[in-house]
Amino acid sequence: MSRSPEAEVTVAFYTVEESEFTGWTGGLLVLSASGRPVEFQCTLPIRPTRTHEILYGPTLRDFLIGEAIGSTLIKRCRHTPSLLCCNQPEALQLESVCGSPIALVSEAAERDEGPITDEMLPGYDHCELAGSTLRVAVERIEAVREIITQLPFMPDMLEPFDRIREAISEAQKQIARARAA
Repeated sequence: MSRSPEAEVTVAFYTVEESEFTGWTGGLLVLSASGRPVEFQCTLPIRPTRTHEILYGPTLRDFLIGEAIGSTLIKRCRHTPSLLCCNQPEALQLESVCGSPIALVSEAAERDEGPITDEMLPGYDHCELAGSTLRVAVERIEAVREIITQLPFMPDMLEPFDRIREAISEAQKQIARARAA
């Protein structure tokens, strides 16, 4: 994905929800610099088979979040984000697919993952945006700081993840209703 210089600065938020009933569902919400939605994408639930669980073992979560679901959403996205924010450390590997810098929103990650320390993410530095700490690969930190200067009105870095969760939940309800009909 490449972004033209005259394109509006956008921030994408990516997360994956796991449900024992439906499986793993990913959502990608692209917001304008003022926090308004520009695009939303979500996957159908993915339910790994027992064979997948055996073959991938402890790397299954890493594969689903960082490769299978994330790359699908990024490739489907019509708007190239200036910055991709995630709340799961496994998603940081998507930078090679996205082309945009990726930041782990520490406070959002800590809701589900527990404390995120510098030792957990060697090679990452941090900066601040909208009251949250972003952890970014050292080689991309200056680019992210430049992007942040273009986001003075970004209201919140945690709330978009809640929007994605609610949208995924609503999509799953619609699927369930369609199946029942």
